[in-house]
Amino acid sequence: MGSNLIKAKYPAYGKVLADRMKWGNLPMFIFICLGGDAFRSAQHYNKDRDNSAMVLTPGQDPKTLIWPVAGCLVIIEWDGSASAALIIELVKCLLRALAISVTVWPTWEDFNTQSGYYDSTQSPPVWVQTREMIRTYYPKAVPNVA
Repeated sequence: MGSNLIKAKYPAYGKVLADRMKWGNLPMFIFICLGGDAFRSAQHYNKDRDNSAMVLTPGQDPKTLIWPVAGCLVIIEWDGSASAALIIELVKCLLRALAISVTVWPTWEDFNTQSGYYDSTQSPPVWVQTREMIRTYYPKAVPNVA
């Protein structure tokens, strides 16, 4: 019998999370780690039984992966090495997989500094953003409950 089936694939540590969720044991937060220190970060988060973490490795397309995040809060730990376009695609995939929300955390930013300024040379003054911000995304539509 030929093996023409495409095998479903989870991101790193995703299968462990999927197995955990089968028992209704949802984590408080799910972290998605990217970049050079991603595996170390994921291992750190996975030590805490209240949380769980997965790794999107370089070159992986988030659209080709199974994301076990339904009913959970997700935080993307973004170190700046991945493109903004990849992060946007990852957010879309996680929301399609029924995450409650997806927060993008740009870890390289110093959040003690101002995020921008008003350019008073324009009329009316215009806000100019000078660094990345922590942003949280929510699904556009709420499923109908019968």
